[in-house]
Amino acid sequence: MNEENRMYVPQREILLYGVANGGQTISYNTLTGYLTYFLVNIFNVDAKIVSSMLFIEGIWDALNDPLMGSVVDRTRTRWGKLVPYLRVVPLPLAVSTALLFSGPLFVGNRAPSDPVKVIYMIVTYFVWEFFYTVGDVPFWGLSTAISPSPLDRTRAITSARFISTFLGGIPGVTIPILLDVVNGGGLGGNLRVFFCMFAIISGTVGMVLFSLAGFFVKERIAQSNEEPSISDSFRAMFTNRVLRLLIFKELLSALGDIGGVFTTYYYLDVLGHASLTLLTGAPGVVVTVVSYTLIRKLKERFNNRQLSIMSMVAPSVMTSLKFLVAIGSGRYMKLAWMIPLSIVESMFNSFFAGVGSVVPTEMIGEAVDYMEWKTGKRTEGVSFSALTFVSKFKGAISRSVGTFLIPVIGYRTSNTGAIVIQTPTTKRNIFAMYTIVPSLLRLLGIIPLLFYDLVGEKRELMYHELTRRRAEVEKEPEEITSPS
Repeated sequence: MNEENRMYVPQREILLYGVANGGQTISYNTLTGYLTYFLVNIFNVDAKIVSSMLFIEGIWDALNDPLMGSVVDRTRTRWGKLVPYLRVVPLPLAVSTALLFSGPLFVGNRAPSDPVKVIYMIVTYFVWEFFYTVGDVPFWGLSTAISPSPLDRTRAITSARFISTFLGGIPGVTIPILLDVVNGGGLGGNLRVFFCMFAIISGTVGMVLFSLAGFFVKERIAQSNEEPSISDSFRAMFTNRVLRLLIFKELLSALGDIGGVFTTYYYLDVLGHASLTLLTGAPGVVVTVVSYTLIRKLKERFNNRQLSIMSMVAPSVMTSLKFLVAIGSGRYMKLAWMIPLSIVESMFNSFFAGVGSVVPTEMIGEAVDYMEWKTGKRTEGVSFSALTFVSKFKGAISRSVGTFLIPVIGYRTSNTGAIVIQTPTTKRNIFAMYTIVPSLLRLLGIIPLLFYDLVGEKRELMYHELTRRRAEVEKEPEEITSPS
């Protein structure tokens, strides 16, 4: 049987790996999806200070993630080098999530630039980011170490991304609704208490689910007995040509995520209802489910490079068209126009969501295999730290720049956390920052992919030789029967 089609991992384990990622994503989406809105509007920290913190945090990640990756690659235990971290980190990550969103209750009403408020924000956010890294790097490294078979890895990554679409979407469903309820006077009308309680609940549930990866998922690829030095691990990030191209791709497209900062602002301040995101996004969820089922079929016709480019270009074109139609008609604030346009956009872009979330992660796994092919050493820790680094770096840069631009485009806030009516010019600027600006910036990431050549015969040769080498040095894991 061809190595591409072998299966070593039971479906139950694949499912639990996906559920674990869903739990992690609940906490992650609670924080990143509403971080800027919470810090600026609820905690009432000066937007420029928040922007500066997020930028500095991005630099901190530049050292934090690869360092964690090198520590993981040097780890040797009877459970493996990745699993031990996944058993330990859920508890402190849940606590740090709750503390971050408890700032307004602990600090109270202080000026936007008050030192106590700023220090609390910085410390709790940096602590959260540290523990998130400790869990995220080994989790995604496990997607490669779970099996020597590329098919198993696709199954694991697809399960993780697919299930996180539903579990990770819980904050995106509940928070907008509750925001409208609280702003309307319901639940006591206290957004500070609401965010704190939601963080406690989502952090606890999310981390209980995340811990499943540490206790029920196995590492099946044996590591070399020799522990790489920290310098060797860092060097691998720069000497691995395939990994280097993937890092450049993510860095160049970093500002394409700036639209996420303005999502809540557009729906709440321009259209008037945060919960409208549910109406416009719900049809897209169905399409996303379908897109995951088509990944294997698409991979039979297109290689990973082609699929990655496709998943970047098509959504950018659609969102740009939405902007041009709405601005050209002058109806970007009209619900009767924007809801149908947004639904069409959501459904179209969601078709590429499965490919856009699975294939790039799989390509990092290919970079790990490429390193083993060339040097005989596997670097899951450092390679997937590159994935988590660029993911968080993109988030930090986009949130930093986006937060900095909030007052620049004319947005006004209230010291009490109450909603302030924005001017028509500001609303137009919010719409642009939510749509066409990030769409165009995202396309820069295509450039490195034009030089990515681990496709076709070269990729097949790599896996053929790796299979032969592994068979020579150790007995292969017991193969399981493919489910009918």
